[in-house]
Amino acid sequence: MTTALTAEPGLSETERAMREVAHTFARDVMRPAGIALDRLAPEVVIAAESPLWPAIRTYRELGLNLVDVTEGMAPVEAVRLTYLVNEELGWGDLGLGWSMYAAMFPAALAKASGRRDLMEIFRFDQIGCWGITEPDHGSDMLDFTHTVSADEYGGRQSNCVARRRGDTIILSGQKSAWCSNGSIADSMSLFCRYDDGSGAPLRAAFLVPLDLPGVRKSAPIHKLGVRPLSDSEIFFDDVEIPASYMVCPPEAYEQALAGILISANPGMSIFVIGCARAAYEHALAYAKERVQGGRPIFEHQAVRLKLFEMFRKIQAARALSRHVMLTHAIAPEPRLELAVSAKVTGTQMALEVTNAAFEIFGGNAMTRDYPVEKLLRDARLGTIADGTNDVLSLMASSRL
Repeated sequence: MTTALTAEPGLSETERAMREVAHTFARDVMRPAGIALDRLAPEVVIAAESPLWPAIRTYRELGLNLVDVTEGMAPVEAVRLTYLVNEELGWGDLGLGWSMYAAMFPAALAKASGRRDLMEIFRFDQIGCWGITEPDHGSDMLDFTHTVSADEYGGRQSNCVARRRGDTIILSGQKSAWCSNGSIADSMSLFCRYDDGSGAPLRAAFLVPLDLPGVRKSAPIHKLGVRPLSDSEIFFDDVEIPASYMVCPPEAYEQALAGILISANPGMSIFVIGCARAAYEHALAYAKERVQGGRPIFEHQAVRLKLFEMFRKIQAARALSRHVMLTHAIAPEPRLELAVSAKVTGTQMALEVTNAAFEIFGGNAMTRDYPVEKLLRDARLGTIADGTNDVLSLMASSRL
């Protein structure tokens, strides 16, 4: 699997082995499954006979759940293994990679709470999702800096609210169609308004089993890209959960959300770097096979320059994202502006590189006989996932 883009010195035996396992899984399982799922209707993607389920099962059997694998590792060691493996998953299929990553969120939040009772209920053998955006609130729900909009607009006027009633929390309202894994999830990390009776625009986070009475899911939505990742709306009709399922009270909410973004933003970049690398490799191979003007198009200077630009951008985005992840592994105070710089740079790079690959493939890029049209559609979603790049940049700029 070693190429000029992946060769690097100093990997430990564990790192080499795990990356090889991830690469083989990405090549032999994720790519064919991703192509098949991309061509299915959203409701068929999640059907019992779908290739989605064998892919998820194999992922678990191979031990690629890095939250468990990295337990007990030194922070830098854990980060190195994380970016090596997740780049390979993004290289295999971005939608499946995101789905597997999002599936761990409730279990990871339960584990971070340190509470054994929650860890026994919200487990890594379940499929999880994150519910934060709402029909009337998108990236502004992530704005713990209060740079984009005033706090009360995400508080009093929210579409989803949790109300305390003794030892019970009552959930009412809905989360938007962008609940990743929503249509297949067993549990949710729910971030929403919290009404304690004071009228203050408070927010809190909860862990919610999605098999409770009053939970409803919409049909999975039809999307442009990352189609193996199934998204749906989730509705709460006075759903009751124990008050103990609150994992982040209002006084800790902004700090928790900041921590998630600081971790997730460079993580998002690592996945899309894998997608961009796939597009580059396909374009390079095609350029050496496709003949125009009596010779392979790779021999034309304009094509070689385009390929080198793709190569250069991938290297730069990878270096930045890894630097941010390693810095935050040891920094006493991780910085939002660093995390956002990695996400914005990586996702913009992936869009540019997959678009350049599309141009190299020419007319063939438009057909499903070649992989590049799917890669371009997948990469397109990166600049709006986990917060649009513009909103994240506004938030980060306030911290400069």
